[in-house]
Amino acid sequence: MKLIKHIRDPIHGTIPLNEVELELLDTPQVQRMRHIKQNGLCFLVYPAMNSTRFEHSLGVMYIAGLIAENLELSDDDRIKLEVAGLLHDIGHCPFSHTSDDVLIEMGHSHEELSIHLIRETTISDILKKHGIDPRAISELINGRGKLGKIISSEIDADKMDYLIRDSYYAGVAYGVIDMDRIIQGIKLVKGEVVVKRGSLEAVESLLISRNMMYETVYRHHTKRIVEAMFKAALNKLIRDKQLTYREFIKMDDIDLVYKLRNTGGYPGDMMERIDKRKLFKTAYSERLSLVDEGFREDLVGGRVNIQDKIAQDYAIDEGYLLLDIPETKMSEFKILVEGADGELKLINEVSELAGTLEKTEREKITFGIYTPKEKLPNLAGFNAERYIEFSQTRLGRYM
Repeated sequence: MKLIKHIRDPIHGTIPLNEVELELLDTPQVQRMRHIKQNGLCFLVYPAMNSTRFEHSLGVMYIAGLIAENLELSDDDRIKLEVAGLLHDIGHCPFSHTSDDVLIEMGHSHEELSIHLIRETTISDILKKHGIDPRAISELINGRGKLGKIISSEIDADKMDYLIRDSYYAGVAYGVIDMDRIIQGIKLVKGEVVVKRGSLEAVESLLISRNMMYETVYRHHTKRIVEAMFKAALNKLIRDKQLTYREFIKMDDIDLVYKLRNTGGYPGDMMERIDKRKLFKTAYSERLSLVDEGFREDLVGGRVNIQDKIAQDYAIDEGYLLLDIPETKMSEFKILVEGADGELKLINEVSELAGTLEKTEREKITFGIYTPKEKLPNLAGFNAERYIEFSQTRLGRYM
């Protein structure tokens, strides 16, 4: 397919576009991503982190094409992979992963929304016009089929782009990875993405970058506080039927901020606090590794009930004490590495460094309790063991 345009990108340089990619780029569904921030509210901590899902999707498209070329795939397969990379995030709702939990509570995921938009909008017509089956693109985005893991797996085009791009915009030096060496070392074995032993060191550098990004950027304590506040405000909007599912999935960041600012009540107060940077403070934090695994699951499932009970016991208004439990994503430590004898092993089995990084990250993950600064004195005598217990016996009274 003929290349007809080029786009300049600060990460990858010149990104070429063919006819179908350019046509897809101009659809409302893809253009909407210009107004959805890649990293939610991270810009309140790292001021330059204003990159969008639009830029990221272009980067994933580009890397997917590079992987296809390295694997010497056909032009048809390469174009499908590039299209899947371009469209894989069109289902994201405002502020990207910040609103994922809310979307899931509504019974959907951003991946499912992406598939819906590919099959049920003008995107489907564009794909069919160029001889591309929308179902084939959906399968790739879901990580299925012989090539799907290039788009969605433990080491894919998506992860390579966001680690490099996010570190660049955060202004930190953790995203310097040897992407070319990683791509050259990728091969497909029975539909699984496998890294050749010769590229192991390059992949280890990626894991180091990932570890540092999660520790210092993605799980920054201020970012977690502000996103907990934002999600609480959004949940209140939805519970009070001031925002419907159909309205929500069509919104971008600007739409949602406008809605919160003009709603009043609790959502309006949370948005005003965020705007004026009157953020909640950490009243308590603890490492998840110190909590029994079984209780940890109950803690996640009963989060709202537990936080509301603590607020009640310490005379704090509902919604003004938030229990934050971070999501743990460790899939990168399941990367498959091919040994000299062709045997496939998990990277933490062949790399002592990878095993150490995984252990270190698990041990550093914390959960926290946040409240406004003026309410901190209420929690001066907070007894964590009363609520955060290593047995399930006491949990019952708060569920």
